[in-house]
Amino acid sequence: MTTLKEVFLLQERADFQFIASELVKYYGLKSKVKFGVSKNKADYDFDRDIINLRRSYPNVKDFIVTVLHEIHHAMQVKKYGKKKFLKKYTQAGDMAAFDGFNRYDKNKWEIKAENWAQQEYRRKWKNKF
Repeated sequence: MTTLKEVFLLQERADFQFIASELVKYYGLKSKVKFGVSKNKADYDFDRDIINLRRSYPNVKDFIVTVLHEIHHAMQVKKYGKKKFLKKYTQAGDMAAFDGFNRYDKNKWEIKAENWAQQEYRRKWKNKF
């Protein structure tokens, strides 16, 4: 027997799927969105053009900013091409590691994507959700 809580969780997940897909379309991308695949907050699969999200987020803002962050990575790949962007991304991670920092946290492409996502959320989406 399905509980009421499970029904609400399914509806919420369907709503999040719809919102994420609509955001992807809004920014002129064709990336697919998948839930429950990422062990991190989210990640972008460069090779398959898929935004992988985890099953739940603490609040709607965190979810939207996360989706926007991954959308920015998809836009970067679209702008530079997979091969060129992957090279740039890897180089930035190597530079951060060489300086003694975390490859991900101090990667300039991650910082750019996060800053863009936060700015885009405040500018366009804050009062819509």
